[in-house]
Amino acid sequence: MADERPQSNPLQRAAAPIARAGMRGAQGLARRLGLDRAVDRGVDRALDSETAAKATERLLKSDTANRVWDKVLESDEAQKLVERVAEAPEVRAAITSQGIGLLEDLRRGVRRASRRVDTVLENGARRFFRKARRERRPIFAGAFSRLLALAIDAGVVYGSLLLISAAIAALINAFSTGDQHAGTVVLALGFSAWSLIAITYLVVFWSGAGRTLGMSFVAIRMLSEEGEQVRPGQAFRRAIWLGISALPFFLGFIGVLFESERRGWPDRRAHTVVCYADPELDQGLVTTPVAG
Repeated sequence: MADERPQSNPLQRAAAPIARAGMRGAQGLARRLGLDRAVDRGVDRALDSETAAKATERLLKSDTANRVWDKVLESDEAQKLVERVAEAPEVRAAITSQGIGLLEDLRRGVRRASRRVDTVLENGARRFFRKARRERRPIFAGAFSRLLALAIDAGVVYGSLLLISAAIAALINAFSTGDQHAGTVVLALGFSAWSLIAITYLVVFWSGAGRTLGMSFVAIRMLSEEGEQVRPGQAFRRAIWLGISALPFFLGFIGVLFESERRGWPDRRAHTVVCYADPELDQGLVTTPVAG
């Protein structure tokens, strides 16, 4: 393919080296005389001046600038740029990191607050029962932390119950069309399923990990009296006594408020203790129970 660029004549080719040499000489002379630095300073002062700032502000607020920005934002290239930025691994990693950090801050705040409430409740109970007030916060988990963990676990179990109850109801209705006692059967089976799920959930987590999902969020854990892992038999016995202790107006849990090791009937019958387990908040806590 023939070169379509215009051919320079001999006079232009002869003058080009002279022009380049003259340009280099002018630049060297300007550097020696300090003219280039003076020009730079003058440009910097002009750009930093109030007049330049006002002119730039007027330009950015003009209708022409607004129309240019509108066209840029409406263009396909701008949309593609936004999509590429949103799909970038770095952006997704940053968003994920922010979400995890927010959850961690929330969990840490809940743990601090629950421990403060534990102390307030115990001080009130000890004052009521005329018992000595603790000088330091003990390692044993208090009433509010336990209640909060139990509430979270109840939500987990209740979510499972909803799915199972819906399946049971559909099964009963399919085989008991028009039966007036079908609702009673559904309630009975639902309660049985809930009890079985709750006991299985507690026993598996207590004996397997020493903590349930709720206990892990609040940072408390269960141990045997000897400081060892809870055995399945202990976990099952504690789960049964958990329900029994709630029957007489929750009186079976009152010992958590004022006893030295913060234990109620379930812990005493199962020979277990519940302790704080946050490595940052619970360092150096008192492990020896106070008298009375």
